[in-house]
Amino acid sequence: MLKQQLSLACLSVILLASTQMVASQVFHLGRCPKDITTVQDFNVTAYLGLWYEYCKYPFIFEAGGKCIQAEYGAKSDTQVTVLNTQTTILNTKQSIEGVATIEGPGKLSVTFTAIISLPGSSPYWVLATDYTSYAVVYSCTNLGLLHTQVVWILTRDRTPSAEIIKVAQDAITAQNLSLSYLEITEQSNCN
Repeated sequence: MLKQQLSLACLSVILLASTQMVASQVFHLGRCPKDITTVQDFNVTAYLGLWYEYCKYPFIFEAGGKCIQAEYGAKSDTQVTVLNTQTTILNTKQSIEGVATIEGPGKLSVTFTAIISLPGSSPYWVLATDYTSYAVVYSCTNLGLLHTQVVWILTRDRTPSAEIIKVAQDAITAQNLSLSYLEITEQSNCN
């Protein structure tokens, strides 16, 4: 009897975790859109430095995170270092390092390394930026009959002005992407 209760408890935990994982992604039918445009005169040097995550579509690797930020550094003519940091739901600091390879104007591909390396790379497309206050970043991955999209608004200030956010939102809607999935990232009480 105890063995059955433990099995049911484990199954419940697995189902809850699976539900959270699915809820932490935005899935759509079909393939990734082909009409997404990136910053054609993208200046990677001006883009380097610290960015704070203002909001994003739900994203499994950031579920429950707050104080999320990304720091980009020069590595070579074709690559940029990436350091993503967040405070977890357990109030511990977590970070992951990676490398972004420049694949075209405003198009990068990020590969993260960890104790257990994550397979493959992820698209990191810069849709809009003024380099000094905001950036809109997009990622889309095809998964057979479905695709998953993530959109981020990054800002240079932890608490950006409403005007800056409006400009970023306008850049998102100009690409026919939805604002309805955006979730504001908690950026208060950060060290």
